[in-house]
Amino acid sequence: MRTRSITLLFILVAILLAAGFFASKKIIRTSENTSTRAKIVTPKGSHNTESETDAERLDSGYNSETLDTFITLRSSETLINTITIDFNNDGYDDEVITVRRLGSDVFTIIPGLFNPETADYDRLGDIPTSISKIRTFSLSGMDLTGDHRNALIYQGVADDENYVMQIFLWDPSGGTGDYEDVEGVRGALVKIGDFVSDGTIFIQQTERSDSYQLSLSRGESFSVWVYESEKITDENGNTVAGQNQIQKEYKWNASSKKYEFANEIKVTAGKLAAKELSRIQDGTVETFAAFLNGLWYKTSNEDNVIRYIYYNYEAREIILLQSDSQEVYEWEDNKLRHNGIYLYTVNADITNLQRRFDVLLVSVDEIKITLYDSIGLAIKESSEWDGQYKKMSLQSSFEESDETEKNKILAQLESEEEWKTIDGINTISLKDSRYKFNFDNMQEEGLYSMMKIGTYDVLALRSTSFDTVLNPFYALEFGTKTVTETVKKKTVEKIVIDYDTIIFTPVKITPTDCFATDGKAYTFVRQVE
Repeated sequence: MRTRSITLLFILVAILLAAGFFASKKIIRTSENTSTRAKIVTPKGSHNTESETDAERLDSGYNSETLDTFITLRSSETLINTITIDFNNDGYDDEVITVRRLGSDVFTIIPGLFNPETADYDRLGDIPTSISKIRTFSLSGMDLTGDHRNALIYQGVADDENYVMQIFLWDPSGGTGDYEDVEGVRGALVKIGDFVSDGTIFIQQTERSDSYQLSLSRGESFSVWVYESEKITDENGNTVAGQNQIQKEYKWNASSKKYEFANEIKVTAGKLAAKELSRIQDGTVETFAAFLNGLWYKTSNEDNVIRYIYYNYEAREIILLQSDSQEVYEWEDNKLRHNGIYLYTVNADITNLQRRFDVLLVSVDEIKITLYDSIGLAIKESSEWDGQYKKMSLQSSFEESDETEKNKILAQLESEEEWKTIDGINTISLKDSRYKFNFDNMQEEGLYSMMKIGTYDVLALRSTSFDTVLNPFYALEFGTKTVTETVKKKTVEKIVIDYDTIIFTPVKITPTDCFATDGKAYTFVRQVE
């Protein structure tokens, strides 16, 4: 009887252990099925992104890892990126995430407000975007208004190829938000800026005082600049992009609590010969990229350091070179415009550093470049990379050599008794194959001659003085100026050659070619009585 009781006891214990084991397995399996975890998505290089499907972008096209996020995700959401920002100014860091939902290509921004009472994040309403290209998308926070409140800013290239930027600011009074309000949360993120352009948009940062940095005073608000093509009407009555560029400035209005239009600048494009323009710009990115391919040098180098930009459309790369340093940017996206192109790039080493290139076609071998950095960096009125650029090879792809221009430049040089730099410090005179260059109360003398290399006119100098401050070779060209003319009772602007200004750019020469080199470039003007 005792033996039977022990046997029954062991059987009951075994049954209880088995039941507990299967129950725990069921609980673990259920927990695994219902737990939502975030997936951080890191994109590959851009050269394959155009052919990738949505599924490939989210899975095989990206390296991903499973991580938790403070904001609770839903099962249909994949985390793209996240930033930490105190957008309600309560001293606690809030979180803002970007997600892509199944069945949708565009991103959705979800703010999470930190709740100090629950030590959790209250998920606020969605902020929809029209952006699906992650490498051109940027999400950040910045004090734009100068009152020590962080604004939430996103920007990027939309699917219609337009550049978009939206700015949101927390309204603690519970004002009307641009998405559904969340019950129990006092306040809302209100849209204070909404910009769309076929060009580029950037925030103009300015220096703020030390008292602002110490939170003792307000700072100057930052302006938003929108660059877009001028809209004109063609012969069919359709609205199309014109050749000129419109620059619009929007400023913060504290009364209306929005960014409002404040100023407009019209930049007149230079007129190019129709034949030259048709060869370079036939309406395709490939043709314009083929024109850009190669090494370009900046023609003005006041700091005696020449800067180069190398375009490689096939490798989808743009390289900035200066002395012994270089920066590599991946060519992510582009948008053609009349007489130019906008390029959207990402730094190959620092993926959250974005740069936008505004390339304007000046002539068949010259471009004007303006760079705009990502809004997380200080942006000044002009960048050291902004300016005019010419092809490294001075051989023109579209024109034949012509001795006429060389003789014209030589005749102009020799017709003036003395040419003076704009600052009036240096002068040069050329006559009967001999030159005199005055600098710092000293004078350099020597011999000169002119030669034609490609379409460029090169001045060769040989000093007969003990020392020389000039380079042995300079590429010469006249400046340009804008004049107004009356055509059919209308006043129009026209860019013409300025024979009173001549630019000396230092170059090196080879038996078959010449290219820009380090050294000081000089701009000389005629002596005006």
